This record gives sequence, structure tokens and C-alpha cells, in this order.
Amino acid sequence: MALVEMNDVTKDYQMGETTVHALKGVTMQVHEGDFMSVWGPSGSGKTTLLNLIGAIDEPTSGDLRFNGRRLSTFSDDAKSELRNRSIGFIFQTFNLIPVLSALENVMLPLQIGGFSTGEALRKSIYRLEQVGLSGFVKHRPDKLSGGQQQRVSIARALVTKPSLVIADEPTANLDSETAMKIVDLMRKLNSGERTTFIFSTHDQRLLNTMDRCIRLEDGLVVEEIQQ
Repeated sequence: MALVEMNDVTKDYQMGETTVHALKGVTMQVHEGDFMSVWGPSGSGKTTLLNLIGAIDEPTSGDLRFNGRRLSTFSDDAKSELRNRSIGFIFQTFNLIPVLSALENVMLPLQIGGFSTGEALRKSIYRLEQVGLSGFVKHRPDKLSGGQQQRVSIARALVTKPSLVIADEPTANLDSETAMKIVDLMRKLNSGERTTFIFSTHDQRLLNTMDRCIRLEDGLVVEEIQQ
């Protein structure tokens, strides 16, 4: 069974009197352990697709399932729990809370999920050590480099041990050396823990490391490449 299944999924947005057809009937699967990307020009529907997979948005039509369950049957609370426990998010702008330390940023999803402070602390320190930031746990984001902030966001995404990590342009704001270190780290986590990664990217450096590349144009899947 696929981790994520999409069958003839569409997504429309109303912009005043104009209907924007962001996705026009996407059929695809994401399997456990995939290291894959969705790519295409701006406006092709990449972010919309990731928002649907991440249960942030809902399809206009079609069938979307996570672990065999139709997301359309989930209540808002059930979707929030799914996002907190089963899906990790990595953003190109990092989205760290500036007044919190690296450790506190990573602990936050666990605290929201009801973990005790001690358990949240233990799990968060482990993830920060795993991404090479054991010496920076008390640093706030403004005291960290771009690469270090991205590592914090990776640790935060992984701290709940999610089934799926969704990464939206995770190397866009990083220099080449830092970007490749970040990619190598995510690849190790993918192979070592069987964490599934799906990326949205324009970055050819990142695309070259993927096992699968799905290309979108005008809201449609136009090509899939296995590498």
C-alpha cells in the first residue's frame, strides 16, 4: 500500500470572478522510503500539490489517501493530529520562532503533541545531535547561519518521527556547499530511518540526488523520471 495515493485530484481557487485551476487531475503515489521531488516552472502547481499531501488544503475533487485513509473523511482535529505526528515540514524560509532557542524550536511539536517536558527534551537533543548542532542548542535563530537554521528546521521536522517529510525548496537560500551538506544529511536520514521525503524544488543540485522526479506543468503530471 502506498503512503500517499492521489487519483484524479483537482484543485481550483476562486480569484474574484476568475477560477484558477491549480491542479487539473493529478494521479500519483508516494511510497514508504521514497526520496522524490516534484518540480516544474512557477505556477505549475507544486506548492498546491504539497499542501494537499500535507493536509493543509483540500482537493476540489478526486481521491486523496494517506496510509489508505481518505483525507476527506478526517475532521479538522484529525488533520491537525496527522500533521503533528505523521508529517514533518521543512520550509525554504526555515519558519523558526525567533524568540525561542534551537532546542525550544525543536521541542515545540512534541509539546503541542502532549509529550512531557522530559521526553520532549530527550528527543529534541537527540535530533539536534543528529544534525550536528549539539553545541548550538541554546542559540536563537538570529545567532545561527542559514545552514544551521535549516538543520534546526530538519531536526524539528523529524522530532516526531514522521512517516513523511515535505520539503519546500529546502536549499533555495543556501550556498552550494551548505546545500549539498543538507541534502547528504536528508539522504542519510532517508536510508537510515526509512523516512519518506518529497521535495518541491527548482534546484538542479537537489534534483540530481533524487530517486524519482515528477514534473508538473499547468497543473498536470507530464513526466516521471526514475533515477
